[in-house]
Amino acid sequence: MALDPNVLNPFVLLDPAVAPVLAIIITAVSVTLSLMISRYFFKSYRFSGFGYLLGFPVGFAFLGASFVFEISSIMFRADPLLYPAFFWIQMSLQSEAFALIALSYYYKNSDSSQSGRTVKPRDMLVTMLPLAIVAIPFIVPTSALASSPYFNYAHLADLSFYMRIFNMIVLAYIFKNTIASLVRAANVKMLYVPAAFALLWLEQYSLVLAYFDNSTGAFIGSALARIAGLALFVYIMHSVTSKRRIEIEARKAT
Repeated sequence: MALDPNVLNPFVLLDPAVAPVLAIIITAVSVTLSLMISRYFFKSYRFSGFGYLLGFPVGFAFLGASFVFEISSIMFRADPLLYPAFFWIQMSLQSEAFALIALSYYYKNSDSSQSGRTVKPRDMLVTMLPLAIVAIPFIVPTSALASSPYFNYAHLADLSFYMRIFNMIVLAYIFKNTIASLVRAANVKMLYVPAAFALLWLEQYSLVLAYFDNSTGAFIGSALARIAGLALFVYIMHSVTSKRRIEIEARKAT
């Protein structure tokens, strides 16, 4: 059977004999790591009470959910309705996940830069911009679905390309903000954070390459970059949490 040129789920590029097993392994690892990161951030949010932190646990929870729909679409690839429907949901959730994380960084920097400063009317436009970014991952796919309610594969494949470009732009913004925060705090030890986001950016870039030539190598590279980025995040969060726990126990002992 010839390969559909309008590939939605890149797992179909793999050998059918190994694709289901690899999909389960990659998805299980990705979902587990995403939920671990979400749990770490949620504990930080509850501990600190800072509202802007809520975008991190929700964002990574959405990211984990997007991977669940990703494997669901490959499991139902023979279904002409569920296969594109699950892909559409996965695409929307993943872009929304990155947008929420970017929103947290935006409000984190806004809180520090606008403390003690009077908000001017022109600042309202800047305030509305991040809200628009959060709305894009739902508005754009929904508009595409409304214009083509029967899941036109070619239309969805093209839409996925634009949404991945959107993801790359948002991740680049997050990367820039993490670097700026580390420079201001003079915290070289946390350079792993922008490195983790850089790996997630590389995942999206590899998927863009796979869109053009259906490259199996590009897709495998994207999966490895995703797992490496998420694993690096878990390592960072675990290290920070362990260090904080040791400091608290040391204070109690003294």
